[in-house]
Amino acid sequence: MISGASDILLPHVVSQWSWPIRALIAVIPFVAILLWVRSLKHWIGGMDELHRRIMAAATLISMGGTFFVVMLWHRLNMAGVLPAGGNWDIATVGHSFLLMTFFYFLGFHLSDRHFQ
Repeated sequence: MISGASDILLPHVVSQWSWPIRALIAVIPFVAILLWVRSLKHWIGGMDELHRRIMAAATLISMGGTFFVVMLWHRLNMAGVLPAGGNWDIATVGHSFLLMTFFYFLGFHLSDRHFQ
């Protein structure tokens, strides 16, 4: 939220801050992602073997699918095929979260059907 607010709401104010503060704001989301991955690992580790395999497969599909779509969109954007408009392109956190949620449910459905 801090990074998004600094990028969208206050770009003229943030650009005047010193580089250590701007670097800290840029790194905070990655620290949050690492904490989320750690908690996800502990949550999946507490499940039984079948649910652990389903969740691991769904999470892998979710992360891999989101990474693939974001990188593909970026490459197409750089080639000028699908230009992103303004600050709200596919690489924003909101779009990435929606993609990850879609791929998670797709992966969960496919994994659940596989193990039935």
